[in-house]
Amino acid sequence: MDFIIAEEAGFCFGVKRAIERAMETAQSSASPVYTLGPIIHNPQVVKKLEEKGVRAIDSLEEIEEGVVIIRSHGVSPDVIKAARERGLTVVDATCPFVTKAQRVAKSLVDEGYQTIIFGDPEHPEVKGIYGSTGGKAYIVNNIEELQSLKLSSKIGFLAQTTKSPESFRDLLSSVIERSMEIKIHNTICNTTETRQRSARELAEKVDLMFVIGGYNSANTKRLAEICLETGTPTYHIETAADIDKQWLKNKEKIGITAGASTPEWLIKEVIEAMSEEKKDLKLDENITEEGVVDGTETNENTAEVNNESPAVENNLSEEIDYSIADLKRGQIVKGTVSQIKEDGVYVDVNYKTDGFIPLRELTYKDISDPHEIVELNEEIDVVVLTLEDSEGNMILSKKRADFEKAWESIMDAFENNKIIEAEVTKVVKGGLVADVGLRGFIPASHVAIGFVENLDEYVGKTLRLKVIEVERDKNNVVLSAREVLEEEKEKEKEKTLANLEAGQTVKGQITKLVDFGAFVDLGGVEGLLHISEMSWGRIGHPSEMFEEGQEIEVKVLSIDKDEERISLGYKQLLPDPWQEFVKKHYEGEVISGTVTKIVDFGAFVEVGEGVEGLIHISQLSHRHVKTPDEVVSEGEEVQVKILNIDEGQKRVGLSIKELQEKSAVKVAAKPEVQKEEEGSGGVTIRELVGDIFNTAAEENTDTDEE
Repeated sequence: MDFIIAEEAGFCFGVKRAIERAMETAQSSASPVYTLGPIIHNPQVVKKLEEKGVRAIDSLEEIEEGVVIIRSHGVSPDVIKAARERGLTVVDATCPFVTKAQRVAKSLVDEGYQTIIFGDPEHPEVKGIYGSTGGKAYIVNNIEELQSLKLSSKIGFLAQTTKSPESFRDLLSSVIERSMEIKIHNTICNTTETRQRSARELAEKVDLMFVIGGYNSANTKRLAEICLETGTPTYHIETAADIDKQWLKNKEKIGITAGASTPEWLIKEVIEAMSEEKKDLKLDENITEEGVVDGTETNENTAEVNNESPAVENNLSEEIDYSIADLKRGQIVKGTVSQIKEDGVYVDVNYKTDGFIPLRELTYKDISDPHEIVELNEEIDVVVLTLEDSEGNMILSKKRADFEKAWESIMDAFENNKIIEAEVTKVVKGGLVADVGLRGFIPASHVAIGFVENLDEYVGKTLRLKVIEVERDKNNVVLSAREVLEEEKEKEKEKTLANLEAGQTVKGQITKLVDFGAFVDLGGVEGLLHISEMSWGRIGHPSEMFEEGQEIEVKVLSIDKDEERISLGYKQLLPDPWQEFVKKHYEGEVISGTVTKIVDFGAFVEVGEGVEGLIHISQLSHRHVKTPDEVVSEGEEVQVKILNIDEGQKRVGLSIKELQEKSAVKVAAKPEVQKEEEGSGGVTIRELVGDIFNTAAEENTDTDEE
C-alpha cells in the first residue's frame, strides 16, 4: 500500500505564521495570552494551544488584561484600536494576504471607487476587510447579489483570499459591460488554488482519498467536494480515529491531502494509523519530491503550478493575474509600492506577501524619508534579497536593482558614445561626483571648456555627460561634460559660420573684455568688437560700456570664414551723432564744449555726444601762443565759435579768439623813414603784411590731426 501526499497539504504560510507567533508569545509573556476567536479552524490545534496557556475568546469584553493575538483571518482596525484602548497588548498575526486585501479595499474606497468585496459576509476575514473600509464597501457572495446592486461609473473589485479564481472570474464577467471604469485586484491566495488543483489531480490517480481537517473548515470542505467530483471515494476526517479500516481494503494507492488549518503532526498520525504493517515507521518531517520515502510516495505532478493568468472574458478592461510569481533570491522583479513607512517601503511583487525594502536598501543616498525616493502606487524594480526572513517577511532592495540598471545604462552609453544626464551631488578632491545610479566622477578638467575656478557652483546642477572610462570590477565610472560641450560647440560653430554674412545684425554674448575691445560669442564662434567700434565718442576702456556675460546686438563688419576671423561693430547700430549735430548747428554759432585732447597744433573740443571740433593753435588767442596748454587744459569747459562745418569730412573748425576783443597793435617807426606830407600816401603795417593772420586762420581751421 502506497501513500501519496499532495504537495500543498497542511498548514499554509499564513496559518503557520500565526501559530508560531502564538507559541512564541505564550513562551515569552508573563501575562495571560488570548486569541480573539479560534486561531484556526482546527480543534486539535486549538486544544494544544490551550495546553500552552493560550485561550480563545469570542470578545474583548471577556478579558481585562493580558495579551490578545489577532488570528490569521484578521479583524477590523476598530477592533485593534479598542484592544489597545483597553490596555491590552496586541500581537497581530493576520495573514499577509489578508493584510494586503484590507489595504487594497481601503485604497479603492479612498480613490473614490465603489468597492465590492466578493466573499462570505459572515466570514471573519471578510468582516475585517469590510471594517478596513470604514463600512463603505459592499459585500456580495454570488452573481445574483452583485446584479442587484446599483453600480456606479467607477467600480473596484477584490475577493476573499480563499475564494476560487473561477468563481471570481464568473462574477466579474457578469458585470464587466455595465461599468465605465473597473479596477480589479487579485487578492485570492494562490495557495488555495494550488491546493485545490493538486487535490483534484491526485484524486484522479489514486484508489482512495483522505481529506484531513476540521469539520468546520470551509477550505477543507471544499477540498473534499473537489475530490469527490473526480469519482474517487473520498473521506473527510479530522483525526486518525475517524478512519474505518474497511475503507482501505483492496486499495493500493491512497491519496492524502489536508486543509490549510491542518498541522503536519495530524497528517503523520493518519498515515501511521493506515500503515499497520509498518507501525514503527517514522516519517521524515519534510516529505521529499523523490518518489517513495519510508514507504510514503509523493506525487511530483501535484507540485506543478500553472503560472499562466487565466482570462475572465475577452471584453475585460483589465487582465487579471491569478498566479504568484516564482521568485528566487537575487532575482530582479517589478513591483508596485503598496505602503510607505518611516523605516522602509512595502512592495507588491505578486508574491504571497508584500516584500519590504528597508530604508538602507532604498537608495545609496543619505535620506531620512522614503517619500524622497518613491511614491505610493509607483512601479519600481527590486532585487529579492530574502524570500522569508525570521518573521516571514520577504526582503527586497531597490538600491541594488537600480545599481544593476545603472551599470547597464553606463555600459551602453560608453560603448555607443551616448550622452547621459546626471545631477552633481558633491565636490571632491580633483573634481565632482555625479549621480548616475551609482557614483560617477567628473575630473575638474572635464567639467567645462576652460578652467573652472569654483566647482561648488556645479553642485545640484544637472549636466550632460559622456562616459570616458569604466572599470566594472572597481565600480569606477569617469565622466566628461567638456567633451559634450566641445562637440556641441563645434557643431554650432559650423552652423553659425555657414549662415553668417557681412552686414548682418546678430545677437551674441560677451565672453571676455580686454583693453582693445570685447570678444563676443555668436554661437560657437567668437568675433572681435574693437573699442573703436563701440561708440561714436571716445571711451577709455570697454568696461565703461559692457560687462562679461552681457547679451548684445552687433553688426558684422567683415568675416574671414577660412581663418574664422569676424570683426564686429556696435556703434553702427546707434544713431550717428554727426548727422544730429549738422541738423542743430551752423557756422558762426557760439556753443559750449569740453576740451578732450591737447596736441601741438591745437585742442580738440567735444561739442556734442560723439562729435569733436578742432581749435587750431592760431585760433586760441589774439596773442602769440607757443603751446595750446598756455590757453586751455583737458577737461575744461570753453565757449567756442563755429568757424566752418565740413559735412563730407565730418570736421568742425572752432575758435576762441573770435570771441575775444582785439588789443591795439603798436609798432615803432623806423628812424630812416621820413614822415611824408599829409595826403602823400604813407604805408601802414597792415599794408606791409596784408591779411596774413586771417589767411592763416582760414588755412589752419581745415588742418586735421596727423
